[in-house]
Amino acid sequence: MNRITFDKLPRAIAIDLDGTLLDSQTRLSERNRRALERCIARGIPVIIATSRPARIFNRIFPEALRNGCSLVIMNGAVAKGVPPLSGYHKVSLPVEIVRTIVSMALASDSHIRVTLEIEGHQFATNWNWDPETLWQRNSATPDMVLSLEAGLRLQPCKIALGALGADYLQTAERLRQQFGDTLSVVPQSDEAVLNITSGVATKTNALRKLLTPHGTALADVLAFGDDLPDLDMLKACGIPVAMANAFPEVKAVCPYLTASNDNDGVALVLEKMLGI
Repeated sequence: MNRITFDKLPRAIAIDLDGTLLDSQTRLSERNRRALERCIARGIPVIIATSRPARIFNRIFPEALRNGCSLVIMNGAVAKGVPPLSGYHKVSLPVEIVRTIVSMALASDSHIRVTLEIEGHQFATNWNWDPETLWQRNSATPDMVLSLEAGLRLQPCKIALGALGADYLQTAERLRQQFGDTLSVVPQSDEAVLNITSGVATKTNALRKLLTPHGTALADVLAFGDDLPDLDMLKACGIPVAMANAFPEVKAVCPYLTASNDNDGVALVLEKMLGI
């Protein structure tokens, strides 16, 4: 791995959340928080690029930091820019495809947990959540939860299929064979969940939508990641950095390596970039 040096500041910073910016307990460290705030104060756009929905930020980011970060959420299904960036972009799934997938899933096992993400705040589900579990697992309050039928009418942009059991990878392969490039099907191995979005909803495409109107190329972006859904973003950005805890496939495409997410790896690079 090359030692990272900075001849000039990047035009933007894109950072994955779980396993990258957040530690293993899903917490934002004080050091990482300060580093992000310093970048924002210098006028460098900070974009959080994650598979998570927007509502998670209410639980883990202080309000000022939430308001200062642009978002690429649900693996690129939604992008939202805040100054100095701008714009809002959503890539919805075709309703008939959503209906087909939900029907297939529930026909195979009525206990499969189906979640339809609408825009990152509201979501539809077939699961009965009590308010405490809703907040702990979904960073949501009861008013954010819809029925599946109501969710279908609001053009969902992501499907999550949970409680699939050991055959979740076979389910992913069946969906890929049936729908091809129309869909992006990303397994989440730690919970045997499948995350399904439009095939054109990627972190890279969402970053371009936010950055191109402001004259910033991906070649001028510093990016951090650790997991397979980060690969397209890391390959596309000019300064890709892998976390020490990253998958081997991620480290293989990144010329730069930093400390793990439990050792403030993001802050270490940002502090060096800023000369502190």
